Amino acid sequence: MSEAAFHELKLGERIRRLREDRSLGVASVAEKTGIAEERLIAFEADAATPAVGDLARLASCLEVSVGHFFQTTLPEKRIEVVRADQRWSVHAGGDTAAGLGYRYQALSHGLTEKLMAPFLVEVPPGQERPLEPSSHEGEEFMFVLAGQLEVEVGGDVHQLGPGDAIYYDSRLPHTLRSLEGSTVKLLACIAQARRTGKENPIGRAYR
Repeated sequence: MSEAAFHELKLGERIRRLREDRSLGVASVAEKTGIAEERLIAFEADAATPAVGDLARLASCLEVSVGHFFQTTLPEKRIEVVRADQRWSVHAGGDTAAGLGYRYQALSHGLTEKLMAPFLVEVPPGQERPLEPSSHEGEEFMFVLAGQLEVEVGGDVHQLGPGDAIYYDSRLPHTLRSLEGSTVKLLACIAQARRTGKENPIGRAYR
């Protein structure tokens, strides 16, 4: 989907409504997630794009799954087919793009409270400056589709090419970097514990 479609998603508004629904202030969420207050304010204003790791930390704090940030429907059954032209694309612009270091598409956005959150990730070349590590609850799996990727996890550096895969505890600080001047494409999946709350908060989060 286009960048315009991402803005229609109103991701920032959904983060804000979930936070307010739980009577949490920005400062409280910042303390619980480790995300700076100014970044949270920018996320909620759609002035900055949260990384996948930021969404995972916010989901844990707000007691939802990552899927809640992308959900647009409430399927009757726990079955979802997402066509190639139905993905939610997240493209950061300007300084945000440089800070994020990659683009991603949500490959599942109709089911919530799922164990896995799959994404198609593109890591562009030209990342010369140090990258800010991400860390959050859960585990991650990555499978490289194209390009040469450098993954640093817990201080260990791994170079991966097409067909290579990596699985790691995402509580370990990790970064992604493209090598050899090419855009890397990879399938990434975050696994988190399923929430057990009785109420599905999607109605109030998306009103």
